[in-house]
Amino acid sequence: MRSLIGARALLAVLQFLSLPLLARLLDVRDFAIMALAMAIPLFANTFSDAGLGRSLVRRDHFDPAEWSTVFWFLAAVGTALGLLVIASAPVYSAVMGEPDLVAVVIVLASVPFLQALVSPHQAKLERDYRFHEISAISVASGVIALGVALAFALVGAGYWALVAQQVALAGARAAGFLWLSRFRPGLAFDWPLLKPHLNFGKNTLLFSGVMTAQSQVVILAFGQVFGTSAVALWSMAERASRLARTGLAGPVSQVTLVSMSRQWRQGDGAAEVADIYLASSRVLATVLVPAFVAVALSGDAIFVWFLSEPWRPVAWVFALAVPAFLVEALTSAGGRVFMVSDRTDLRLRMSVERFSLGLVVFLGAFPFGVGPAILARSVFAVLYLPRYWSYLRRCVPLDRMVAARLLVAPVMAGIGCGLVQRYGLNPLAGSSTFAAFSTLAMAVLAICAAGVFTRRELRSDIALLRRSAHRPGETGSP
Repeated sequence: MRSLIGARALLAVLQFLSLPLLARLLDVRDFAIMALAMAIPLFANTFSDAGLGRSLVRRDHFDPAEWSTVFWFLAAVGTALGLLVIASAPVYSAVMGEPDLVAVVIVLASVPFLQALVSPHQAKLERDYRFHEISAISVASGVIALGVALAFALVGAGYWALVAQQVALAGARAAGFLWLSRFRPGLAFDWPLLKPHLNFGKNTLLFSGVMTAQSQVVILAFGQVFGTSAVALWSMAERASRLARTGLAGPVSQVTLVSMSRQWRQGDGAAEVADIYLASSRVLATVLVPAFVAVALSGDAIFVWFLSEPWRPVAWVFALAVPAFLVEALTSAGGRVFMVSDRTDLRLRMSVERFSLGLVVFLGAFPFGVGPAILARSVFAVLYLPRYWSYLRRCVPLDRMVAARLLVAPVMAGIGCGLVQRYGLNPLAGSSTFAAFSTLAMAVLAICAAGVFTRRELRSDIALLRRSAHRPGETGSP
């Protein structure tokens, strides 16, 4: 897990350093066009894996015929999705009133195809606990993509710099997984071997579709009613938060799936999986919550310094959206609980319920403007957490009070440091640079404070995650 977190952290730092450059080299509209264009490929990308990669990770033994069958099925799915994205481009462009979207969406159709093609190869690396190689692929592909984006931006390519970044990222990841994975598909296709994976993947696939709809409904609604400016602000706030969220939540969630699967089969079952979920949640909460809350409360100086003056309004968008961003990151490990307990049907039911209720709340606040709509979305995300934990309790013996208490210290640390920055240090700042760096220092201090307050529990949780991530002896691998 440390290699994955280290790789994601390095990639997050590189993205952190490149985002100010892209924000200054590109127009606000360029980011809006990219955000709108990604909506269709993201939906397609949700279905590209068809949930089968997660299903392969769960298998006790490696069967070449089984894995080859899944590969050829996903290759066909990826091809069909790519063609559907291409066919939808003119219609989507007309609906959104942006002619430039046609060419952009057509080029981005390659992303779901590449994702589908290498899903079994990625699953093989995960199943074999080769996380250091996954880390290397993540870093290398991220560096290549960032380099391509900056090169395009420097020559004045506009939004095509962001398009090239996504295509380069998908291509580099695909090349890395194909090269490093020992899996080589044979000419085999056996429907009975595929059927169990389809049964598992069905609910996972539908869940991913609902989650993608939940994330994209904001962009689509803002684009239709408030225009590209609102889309750009939301997109930048989400992009800025994603650097930290994916840097930690992604690898923790990735590793916990494999660890939970092994403990479910070989360990104490549901009780041990519940412990792993709580441990991973505490680690995520201790690092993410204090920093996000502190930055959200600190004002707009850091966003002006980081992104430039035209992006100043991102500060209040980020502040209103932070609770929902954090809930999304903190619940990532919970999805793995549903998967290892083979209750993806329950996860699907929960996601449909959460999306439906959240959509009603969001649309109810929508007539009052961008700010109230974002705030309503965040308030709902927080209020739904107890209900979410109730669903998890149907899979594992989860104590909801313990799950809630582990959030208290990180939230309080973030609020305290954020208020000190806003009302204590900001008035004394002689420049935006001082205010920005003092905000970052306060975010780090908030993380340290949360860690000190919960040091005993945190030390125990980290030890548990290390033990659970220890690679077991495996059979059946080529």
